Amino acid sequence: MLKYVTAKIKSNEKIASGIYRMELYCPDADLEHFIPGQFAHVKVPDHPELLLGRPISLNAVDAKKQTAVIIYQIKGKGTTALSKVNEGTVVESVIPVGRGFNLKVSDKTVFLVGGGVGIAPLLTVIKKWPDRHYEAFLGYRGEEFAYCHNDFGACEAINIASDDGTIGIKGLVTAPIEQRLKELVPDVVLSCGPPPMLRALKALLEPLGVEAQVSMEQRMGCGFGACATCVCGVRGEDGLDYKKVCVEGPVFDLYEVAL
Repeated sequence: MLKYVTAKIKSNEKIASGIYRMELYCPDADLEHFIPGQFAHVKVPDHPELLLGRPISLNAVDAKKQTAVIIYQIKGKGTTALSKVNEGTVVESVIPVGRGFNLKVSDKTVFLVGGGVGIAPLLTVIKKWPDRHYEAFLGYRGEEFAYCHNDFGACEAINIASDDGTIGIKGLVTAPIEQRLKELVPDVVLSCGPPPMLRALKALLEPLGVEAQVSMEQRMGCGFGACATCVCGVRGEDGLDYKKVCVEGPVFDLYEVAL
């Protein structure tokens, strides 16, 4: 059953423009059963007016050390307040939450595609399933917004693109993917990022019939599936259905999600 547990902040630091990395010591969380793509739903401490938790990507999980790393972007009052929380502060969090990525035994070649803060959860995939051929495609607004790109060393190739060309090639991250698909078609693509990136990715992959999974970035309320604030449209047999990203996602089939 999902429930809030207490966690102590070990560190909380800025790693790029508007991007923060927080390490949590959370011995009461069920980290043993963590699946890449799951997230944390974190309450902002010392702000009783901020009633709802914030959904934040899990960037690293160490069940033995009972620690988890979350990476978040400042977008509003809640994440701004979270960025100012000091080491040693206790926070409440539901961790881990949701349905994660899935790799079959036959999925030997994997493309990891991330944009912006959506890059954060992809690193956990490599740690969970290290015996695969990975290629990373990472998109940033610019060099000052870049983070974690040096952590993808286990990949056979790292392709970086940015809006302004200050890191990697200038343009959309789908440009190097389109070029690579002419040489190699992966068994599966795992992705997370803004809707325009996902729409472009879908347009590239669907004609080739490549299996693809997406971790949806969505605003949330309760984090337990009760409030239905985070629903997203998913194609069903009789038209468009709606599923709760917090518990029925955040990972979905890329071709089923209405983007």
